[in-house]
Amino acid sequence: MSTYISMFLRFLLQAFFLFLCLLCSVKNSYAKQAEAQCSDCHIVEVSSLLPPTVCNRTSTTASLEVVSKYGPCSTINEGQVKSPNYTEILHKDRARAKYIQSRIFKPKHSGSDDDDHLKRTEALTVGAEPFLSNGEFYITVSLGTPRQVVTLLLDTGSDITWTQCKPCLKCFKQKTPLFDPTKSSTYSPVPCRSKACLPDFEPTCNSNTCLYGVSYGSGSSDGHVATEKLTIMNGFGTFVKYPYIFGCGTNNSADIDGVTGLMGLARNPSSIISQTSQKYFSYCFPSSYGSTGYITFGKSDDDIKNKFVKFTPIITSPKQSLFYDIMVTGMTVAGEKLPVASSEYTKSETITDSGTTVTALPPSLYVALRSAFRKQMSKYKMIKPESDDLDTCYDFRSYDEVVIPKISFFFKGGVELELDVKGIMLVYKKDLSQVCLAFLTADPDNPTFILGNSQLRGKEVHHDIVGQRVGFGPGGCS
Repeated sequence: MSTYISMFLRFLLQAFFLFLCLLCSVKNSYAKQAEAQCSDCHIVEVSSLLPPTVCNRTSTTASLEVVSKYGPCSTINEGQVKSPNYTEILHKDRARAKYIQSRIFKPKHSGSDDDDHLKRTEALTVGAEPFLSNGEFYITVSLGTPRQVVTLLLDTGSDITWTQCKPCLKCFKQKTPLFDPTKSSTYSPVPCRSKACLPDFEPTCNSNTCLYGVSYGSGSSDGHVATEKLTIMNGFGTFVKYPYIFGCGTNNSADIDGVTGLMGLARNPSSIISQTSQKYFSYCFPSSYGSTGYITFGKSDDDIKNKFVKFTPIITSPKQSLFYDIMVTGMTVAGEKLPVASSEYTKSETITDSGTTVTALPPSLYVALRSAFRKQMSKYKMIKPESDDLDTCYDFRSYDEVVIPKISFFFKGGVELELDVKGIMLVYKKDLSQVCLAFLTADPDNPTFILGNSQLRGKEVHHDIVGQRVGFGPGGCS
C-alpha cells in the first residue's frame, strides 16, 4: 500500500513541476508577444531597476576597466553597494550646469578681462559650500617611478588631470595612500616660464613654480603643476606617457567618494587627449551598477571596422570649446517626434558631459518631453515627488513588471541615440515608492542641453578629435 502512495505522491510532484514549467513558458510567451507588440517601449521587471548587490565584471579586450563608484565592483566602496543620494546628486548637477554655462558663455562676454572674470566668478558661486565634479565612473592608473596607484573620475568636461598629493594642506578622504612626489624618481615640478605651464587652467607662479587652480562649479582643486610618468595597464599591453603634465593637488575642497582625483578628457591642451598621440578614445558606461564598462585610448581595428557606430560632427567655432559640442535635431518618445520647432533645438548649446549625472534639457524641450512621457505612462498613477528637481514620478511597489516608453535623441547627420531604460527612469527611493523621469530642466537664462552620464549608460561613445566628431553605438559594454 505504501508503495502505491509513494508512486502517487511522486506522480503529483512531477505533475506540479510540469505545471510550473508550462506556466513559466506561457509567461515567457506572453512577455515575448508583448515585446513584439511594443517595439517602442521597454518591458521591465521592476526589481531590475534597483542597484544589484553582486559584481558581474564584463569580459572585454578594451583598454581599461571603468567602474561605477556606487556599485559592488567598486574597490573604493570595498565591494559594497552604495545607494546614490539623488538629492545631493541633483544639487551637484545644478552647480555643474552653472559652471558649464559660465565656460560656454565666457567667450561671448564683451568688456574688459576684469569684467569677464567677475561674471565668471559670480556664475560659479553656488551656495556657501561648493561640491566637486559629479562624475560617477572611475578608472585605476599609476603615476611615478616606482608606480603609485591613483583612482580618477572620468570627466569629458575638464581639462587637467589631478590627484591628491603629499604634503596635503586640505584633502578629502581616499581609500589609497596619497601620491607622494618624494618617492618618485620621475616627478618634476613645472617652472613658470615653461611651455608646460599651460594657460587653459589659469596658472599662477610661486617662486618660479607653476601652480594650478581649477573650479568645477561644484568645488575646486589647487596645487603644483608637475610632470610625471603615467602608466595605464590594459588588455593590449602597457601604455606609458612621459613626461605627462598633471596637477599635484594639495588643497581640495570636497569629498568625491573615495577616489583620488580626476582625469580630464576635454579638448584643451592640458587634457590627456591633447598630451598624447591618442587623438581618439571611446568608452562605455555600464547600464547596471553591478557591471563594469571600459575606456579605450586610441583607435583599434575593431573601431575602424565597426559600422554600428554613427558619427555626428563636433560644432566648430573660431575659439575652440573645451567641450564636445554637438547638435541635437530631434527627440522621440515611444517612436513619436516631439511637437517642437527645429529652432528650439538649434538655439541651445549641446554638449556631452560625463561629469554630469542627469541630462538637463532647455525648458521648452523638457516640457514637451515630459508631456509626451506622461501621456504614454497614463496607466500608472503619478505621485508628488519629494525632490523639487523631479516632477514626474510613480509608485512601482505594487508592480512586478512595468512598460516604459522608449526615448531617443537625434543628432546632426541623422544619428540616433536610443536611451537605456536606466537612462529614462531614476529610482529616487530604493523601496520603489518614487521612480522618476530622469531629466532636469535647464536654467531658462542659459538653456544649455547637457547630455549626462545616466543617458549614456550601456552605449558606446566615441570621440574622434582629429575627425572632429562624436559617435554613438549600441555597445552594451560587452
